[in-house]
Amino acid sequence: MTAPQIRVSIVGVSGFAGAELARLLEADGRFSLVAAVGDRWKGEALGARVRLVGPSARLAVASMPEALEAAASAEIALLATPADASARLAPAILARGVRVVDLSGAFRLLDPADYPRWYGFDHPAPELLAEARYGLPELPAAAGAAPSARDARLVANPGCYATATILALAPLLAARAVDPLGLFADGKSGVTGAGRKLEDRLLFNEVADNLSPYRVARHQHAPEIEQALARVAGSEVRLTFVPHLVPIRRGLLVTAFGRLLPGAGDLDRTLRLAYEGAEEVEVSAVEDVSIASVVHTARARVGATSDPTRGAAVAVGALDNLLKGAASQAMQNLCAMVGLPYRAQATP
Repeated sequence: MTAPQIRVSIVGVSGFAGAELARLLEADGRFSLVAAVGDRWKGEALGARVRLVGPSARLAVASMPEALEAAASAEIALLATPADASARLAPAILARGVRVVDLSGAFRLLDPADYPRWYGFDHPAPELLAEARYGLPELPAAAGAAPSARDARLVANPGCYATATILALAPLLAARAVDPLGLFADGKSGVTGAGRKLEDRLLFNEVADNLSPYRVARHQHAPEIEQALARVAGSEVRLTFVPHLVPIRRGLLVTAFGRLLPGAGDLDRTLRLAYEGAEEVEVSAVEDVSIASVVHTARARVGATSDPTRGAAVAVGALDNLLKGAASQAMQNLCAMVGLPYRAQATP
C-alpha cells in the first residue's frame, strides 16, 4: 500500500526560493502541495509560472491576505517570505497546529534584542526564538552538537551565506585549529540572492561587468554565522563579513580567513573527517571549490588549507544560493521533520 502524501503549503511561492520549492516538492513525490500563496501570481494557476506537470500545476495561487488559511490547510507550511512577514505568520500558523519551516531570518537569532539592528523590526514572538531549531543538517557532522529537526514545530532554515561560511569553518573551530576571535569572510553572490525585487543596484546595466560590496558591517547573516560557530567553538566568535554582488544569476562562494592555532594539523583532513558520510557536503582542494561545481545542485563544496609561514588558515565554501542556500535545505529539514530520507533533486 502506498503511504499517503504529506500535505505541504508554500507561502511566498512567487519568489525565487518559493518557486524552487514547488519544483522540488513535485520531483520528490512524497509530498502534496495543497496551497500556494504569492501576491505577484495571485489567481493564476501555479503551472503557468512554474514548470510543473502534476496536480500542483493546476493549483490557484492565493494572495497574502489568504496566507493563514491557506497555510493551515497543510500539515507543514514552508514560509519563503521576508523576515518581518514570517515573524508575524509563523506564530499564527503554529497556533493552528501546523508545523513550520521558515526560510527567512525571522527565527535564526536567539536574542530578540538583535532583531531591530539586523532585521529592522521588534520581534513579535520572542518566546519562539528559543524553541526554533536551526536547520543546518550537516552541522552535527561538523560539531557533534545540534538537535535534530525530527520533533521540531518550527525550523529556522539557515541563510545562504551563513550555510557556506559555517560549513567551511565549523570543523576547523571544533578541532581548535583556528582562532575564533579573528575571523574574516569574503562572500560573492549572484543576483538571485537579493530576491525577486526591483532595485536600481540589481538592474542589468548596474550588475553587468561589475563587482561591488554591499551591506558592509550590517549584513544580517553575520550574527547568524557567529552564533552557530560559537556553539561549535564553545566560546565567543568574532567574524568580519563582507558580501559582494557579482554579475551571475545564481550561486555563491565564501572565502574565510583565520589565524592558525598551535597543533592545527592538516586542515583538509579535518574537513574530510568532519563530513565523512554527509551526502550534501563535498570536500575538495580549495582551488576546486567553485560556483560552477555546485550551481543547480543541492550540495555544498568546501575546502581548507593553511599557510604555516604566515600562520594563516583559508577555508572556502560554495553552493547554489537557491538550493542548498534555501529550497533544497528546506527540503532536507522537511524530510527530517517527518522522518523521511532526503532525496536530492537538481533543477534546470
